[in-house]
Amino acid sequence: MNVRSMLTNIFGKEEKQYKTVHIFKMLNDENSTFYNWNGKLYDSSTIRTAVGTNAIHAGKLNPKHIRYTNGQVNVSPSDNIKHLLRRPNMYMNMFDFNYKMMAQRELNNNAFAYIDRDKNVPGMLGIKGIYPLEASRVEVLEDDDNNIYLKFIFRNGLYKIAPYTDVIHIRKHFNDDDFWGASNTKTLNPKLETQTITEQGIQNAVKNTAFIRGILKFKQVLQQEDIDQNVKDFSERYLDISNNKKGLAYSDPRYEFQETKSEPFVPNKAQMDYTKQEIYEYFNTNEKIIRGNYNESEWTAYFEVAIEPYAIQSSLEWTEKLFTPMERAYGNEVVFEANRLANASNSTKITICKDLKHLFTVNEQREIWNMAPVEGGDKRLQSLNDVNADKADQYQLGEKEEEKSNE
Repeated sequence: MNVRSMLTNIFGKEEKQYKTVHIFKMLNDENSTFYNWNGKLYDSSTIRTAVGTNAIHAGKLNPKHIRYTNGQVNVSPSDNIKHLLRRPNMYMNMFDFNYKMMAQRELNNNAFAYIDRDKNVPGMLGIKGIYPLEASRVEVLEDDDNNIYLKFIFRNGLYKIAPYTDVIHIRKHFNDDDFWGASNTKTLNPKLETQTITEQGIQNAVKNTAFIRGILKFKQVLQQEDIDQNVKDFSERYLDISNNKKGLAYSDPRYEFQETKSEPFVPNKAQMDYTKQEIYEYFNTNEKIIRGNYNESEWTAYFEVAIEPYAIQSSLEWTEKLFTPMERAYGNEVVFEANRLANASNSTKITICKDLKHLFTVNEQREIWNMAPVEGGDKRLQSLNDVNADKADQYQLGEKEEEKSNE
């Protein structure tokens, strides 16, 4: 049986030989290696909820190939690119691709996607597919011709080297390091520890509440062995809920049980919500966005700080890596769009479609209402009360000439 691996499918059978001679030296950093944080970041339900929410909304972005020619805009002029922007690789659709890239960007502040090229594929620099990569370690290399490469070391020990021109690299918190987005470790570790301690405190409080504590007073002097045995029998018979399902006990003249009350400390709601809100704010989201009960103003604010930066980064990277300098010079670019009006209120949608309908095609207006396009719907509707600004002067001049002739 011929066994193929994902590594072979993505990078090919033969290892390309690159003339890498040394580690690429940074300006301010001695270490040119990015380490994927192998902590339990994604195991936290709060972080998974925040990151997952951002990834879901990023997955809704709609990439389009745009070509500007002589002042005219041509949308999706290439069928190959159009297919690539719907199905970037054999394993995932565009929603899955954006979801994974956004999640990696949020968790590690660095997201990578490898561009698989084949000279036999026409156009687009021979692009066969684009694959998000999650490596445990990434190193920056350089050859004698000053070409930059990334060496991806995966968790199973395998590694692959790729030219940086074949890698889409999306960064976040790109400040201290010359090449990488900063790690979340120092910032999020204290918050995770606080949240873990709080959750453990609640669990212990529940256990302590369900556990009866008390003093067993014997009415006669007993040897230590007899005391231990009586305590054990009493505990198993009456304090173990699995043995005492009826919740009843009877008095025994040999001893007297005196219950001791202990009130365990339980953090109040404000204390429990504090760390959660800190984590949400770190990932530029909030409770309303996560629960889906936001209004259009709240959505706009969230979109501009959480989703739009990723959309801009993706547009710039895809345009740079998909097209040759000549193709970019001829107006080719990839734009990641979002139908922000889909989250507007019904009254806002009605106002837009009524007063600004000349700015949208019929299908664009249907998209605002989450409706499928219709045949012939790519036309704009123009009110007869409106007139082209250039023709307005002609119209007014014609009226004046007609008035003179009537005089």
